[in-house]
Amino acid sequence: MLSRTLKLVLLTLFTYLLQATTAQYISIWDVAPNIALAFIAVVTVGFGPKYTLMMSLMIGYLMEIMLAGMQFFNLVLYPVASMLGALGFADKSERSLEERRAQGRDTRQMNPHLRTPLCALVAIVVFEFIHVIYIYLSGVDLDAGHIQRALVSILYTMLLAAVFQFPIRAYLGIYRQNRENRERQQNP
Repeated sequence: MLSRTLKLVLLTLFTYLLQATTAQYISIWDVAPNIALAFIAVVTVGFGPKYTLMMSLMIGYLMEIMLAGMQFFNLVLYPVASMLGALGFADKSERSLEERRAQGRDTRQMNPHLRTPLCALVAIVVFEFIHVIYIYLSGVDLDAGHIQRALVSILYTMLLAAVFQFPIRAYLGIYRQNRENRERQQNP
C-alpha cells in the first residue's frame, strides 16, 4: 500500500501532465479547463490545507518551470487560489471539531461531495479574476468575450471537480478511511 504522501506526489505529477498536455484538447468553446485546480479541490476537501499547500506549490512550481509564461505567476497563483478555497471548504481536524464542541458551537460539516465543487469554485474564481485583472492591466480593453471565457472556465472546472472527485477520493483511500472511522466509532 502506498503512503498518503507518495500517492499525493503521484497524483500531483499526473495532474500536471493532464494540465500541460490534455487540457487544450478537451476545451469547450476554445476554453481549456483548469484541471489542476479541480484536482487540488478534491485533495483540499479530502486531506485538508496542509496537503493542499503541498500539492498546489508543486503544481505551481512545475507549471512555472516547464511552461512559458509570466514569471512567478503560477508559482504564486496556484497556492493562493487553492488556500483561499481551503479556508472555507477543507475538512476540519478532529482537534478543531473538539474545540468547537467544547465551546458549544456547531460542528456539522457540509457533505464533502458538495464542498468539492464549491472549493473548486472559490479557487477558480480567484484564479480567473486575477487573470482578467492582469489582462486589463496589460492594456487590453476588456469586452464580453473575456468575461464569457472566464465564466466558461469557472463552470467547466467546477464540473470536472464534481466528476473527478469520486475516482480521486477512491485512489487516495478516503472512502476506506471514512468507513474505518465509522466502524471504530460504532465499536469502541
